[in-house]
Amino acid sequence: MTTSYTVRRGDTLTKIAKLHNSTPQVIAELNDLSNINLIHVGQHLQVPALVPVPEHNPAPEKQEQAPQERTLFMQFVDVLNQPIKDLKVKLHLDGETAEHVTDSKGEVPPVEVKSESSAVKVEVETVTGKSKHIATVSPRGDNTYVRLHSPKLAVQSQLRTHEGKPPAPAAPPPAAPAPVSPAATVSAPPAAAADSSASKPKTTTPPGTVTDTRSAAGHPVQEVSLECPNKLNLRLMQNFTYRDYIVAAANRAGMIPQAIAAIMNAEAATIITIEEVPVFNKKTGKPALDKKGKPVIKRIPKNTGVWDPNSASPRSSARGMTQFLDATWIEMTMTDGTFLNARAKKEGWLTTTTITIKHKKSEETKEVPAFKLENGSFVTPGKHSIAAQLSSKPYLTGRAKASDGNLQKILDLRFEAEYAIHTAVDYAMQNLAMLKKNNFKLDTLNDGEKAKIAYLAHHLGPGDVKAFINNTMTAEHAEYLLKAQVGADGAAKRAEKNKNDYLAAHRAWLDDFINDRISTTKYMCKADDAPTVRTLLDTTIAIRATA
Repeated sequence: MTTSYTVRRGDTLTKIAKLHNSTPQVIAELNDLSNINLIHVGQHLQVPALVPVPEHNPAPEKQEQAPQERTLFMQFVDVLNQPIKDLKVKLHLDGETAEHVTDSKGEVPPVEVKSESSAVKVEVETVTGKSKHIATVSPRGDNTYVRLHSPKLAVQSQLRTHEGKPPAPAAPPPAAPAPVSPAATVSAPPAAAADSSASKPKTTTPPGTVTDTRSAAGHPVQEVSLECPNKLNLRLMQNFTYRDYIVAAANRAGMIPQAIAAIMNAEAATIITIEEVPVFNKKTGKPALDKKGKPVIKRIPKNTGVWDPNSASPRSSARGMTQFLDATWIEMTMTDGTFLNARAKKEGWLTTTTITIKHKKSEETKEVPAFKLENGSFVTPGKHSIAAQLSSKPYLTGRAKASDGNLQKILDLRFEAEYAIHTAVDYAMQNLAMLKKNNFKLDTLNDGEKAKIAYLAHHLGPGDVKAFINNTMTAEHAEYLLKAQVGADGAAKRAEKNKNDYLAAHRAWLDDFINDRISTTKYMCKADDAPTVRTLLDTTIAIRATA
């Protein structure tokens, strides 16, 4: 989402970008500027309107995809996150009871609710035929998708005799990497290597793998591999396929993997499927029919919760699971110590070359950093950095399109989940390092609290995050930010609940927003011994810089 800005005397693209929590490269891309240093007074530029949303945050697009109807969607899954078919379910709402049987997707018909205060009591039939209450759910917006997990698993088996040969003793499995202490600080140096083959932990056995074996006495045993429990206490459910990358990124960052998973939950674009859902007559409970007697069908977008490595924005150059824009991705590639930087150096895309500098009466040769183009020539620092040059024409020719093959390969790495995850974590760690440099007391936080602060900085940008933490933001600016996120009507309603105080309303909204998205216990098999993670607002009070 963009808005128009008219260039004034004294403006530069850098100055305009700073005003809108953006970068010169992003604004140049929005306006097809081939030279980021050439603008003129009176020129109309498109600039980012969603100031608090960072460049690669997919949240605005997700919000636009939801239809305007308050509906509960429920899916019942087993311990492997697989649908439970033919499960008898009772739903109690507003004094009425509806009975359903789950379909092949483990789903029941959508439930229409009157308000966000409405609660649906969910009961299921047990194997003994009794009804058991398992959850009470309420809508959390226009559309709410609820996935209800069973701790059990049904496995097909066959009869075998109890006389058999016990299995040979298996070699002990390699030790899993130990979880990093929550006390690790943000200054922990990242690992230098970012070679894909070297950085991946050994592949974990996929949950659901069934092995027919025998006990030491020769009795038949069926072993089923489950995600939980495990030595890292890590539970990723439908995103289990990304487990190795999450663990590797956590080790590089010096944080527990649950904190990294929580950050990904907040940042990652997810796969949205379009489901055709029959419309039911509320009086009869039967499918509604149109004038021709055909069932009325509505198309509903459903969030699977699976991180989408192939996500691509239709309105910007944002690409991949973590939706980085071209310019930001290139900047992360050029930053020493990042996962992308190590890959670019390994491939020879980032290297050094010798240039000759001519003076009036002499010449000087100098070795400088360089980006190697596919044709063998180099881009070296000049009036502008290598990153700034590569983020403009002639090297970038369109959204996610480069004129050079090597640069295109870098841009396309956004579609590889490993690089998307590691780079999102590098970005988060840079935000934490920036705050620590500004004397915020981050070393007192546990990893769950660090994850919240990292996402806060990501969400607000470097300028606003300091004002938010210190509670020095003006009411006018807070009102602007809140309206940009929830619209004028939504902002007014939230302000009304806070005695018409937009500053308090913005702080309350962002507190709820981040507390909901960043939850480390959600990614734990067992959370009984998890450290207490304070709310966002309490955490900001604890880290405020001292004079």
